[in-house]
Amino acid sequence: MATTALDSPAASHHKPAVKQHLKLALYDDPHSEFSSKVKVALYAKGLEWTPLAVPCGGGTRSPEFLAVNPLGKIPALLVTDEQGRREAVVESEVIVEFLEDAFPGHPRLLPEEPLERSRARLIARLHDLYLEPALRRLYPQVAPSTRSEAVVQEAAAAFRARLAELDALLPPNRQLAVTHNQLTVADCGYPALLLYGELILPAVGQPPLQESYTPRLAAWRRALWAQPAVARVLSSLQPAAQEWLDGKLRQ
Repeated sequence: MATTALDSPAASHHKPAVKQHLKLALYDDPHSEFSSKVKVALYAKGLEWTPLAVPCGGGTRSPEFLAVNPLGKIPALLVTDEQGRREAVVESEVIVEFLEDAFPGHPRLLPEEPLERSRARLIARLHDLYLEPALRRLYPQVAPSTRSEAVVQEAAAAFRARLAELDALLPPNRQLAVTHNQLTVADCGYPALLLYGELILPAVGQPPLQESYTPRLAAWRRALWAQPAVARVLSSLQPAAQEWLDGKLRQ
């Protein structure tokens, strides 16, 4: 059975942490896939952080929030050093990579071997650029009042095609995306994506997403749900996602 550097005995000897003094605070939305991705990484690395609510009145477009993140998006990670200097790190993938760089003494989110690192980054990028945008096309179709069956059919087919591409890129004989038992950047975005896919497809009259899972994808999904970091995120994301879905179905 294939192994990776993260699964080897040597991987348990982490490098000493060099930036433990950094304080972390996360602007978050309980419904957000990309916030959930960052929270999986935070929990996987065992980091302490403070949740921050987006300002009321204007939300992410308010002057207060735009002063933190001019892109007007969440998540946004506020990092404060021991001198009290504060800086925002934005975009979920950049935040995850920052956590990996800033806290090397915590469980690693990237394999050591270069090709394995590139594979992990590719699967993470596939989530951000292809899978999540494909699923997002179905979000407006959940409300019956605005649903177009033609759009649903096309968008659902495109999402399943992207899922097949993901399956083709996953290395065989691994439980998680690129390792057997340790989360990497390749895993962090997918629990929220799969959860929303499993909720949305039946809601718009499509066959359950589980019917599109190959044995490899089904095994990965089971392994993800068994991870403590993922379980912590899903414990709040699942009711929030269900609440969102129920609200849309009443429209």
